[in-house]
Amino acid sequence: MNKYVYLDILKRNLKQTASNLGISRHFKLYTDNVKKHIADICKLWVLYHYPGVIKTPAQSPDLNPIEKVWDHLPQKINEHNISNKQELRKRLIEESAKINGSFSAKLIKAMSTRLREVIKCKDGPTRY
Repeated sequence: MNKYVYLDILKRNLKQTASNLGISRHFKLYTDNVKKHIADICKLWVLYHYPGVIKTPAQSPDLNPIEKVWDHLPQKINEHNISNKQELRKRLIEESAKINGSFSAKLIKAMSTRLREVIKCKDGPTRY
């Protein structure tokens, strides 16, 4: 994926995703320091459409909810007996579809605890 693909994803999905999760009124876009996420073209689009951006330090998995999703998916996939790529693809699609708003809301709700922990540890390692 490059910055143009990422920008297209933002344009096509961001508003609808926030609406689907029921967070449109209080939505803030969370970004990390991945080059495609901070490319000027993407930063300008985000600034214009979503001025409430939360920026995080580089290499900060404590503050990256998607890391929890990436941890969750393999755990769920490993519950199945997978013998080939087609089965893996099928299970990935099934398990991804099961990630719903309540799972996402739980991740978002945990962010305040994580933020306090990061502040307390002064950008050092945390228990997360």
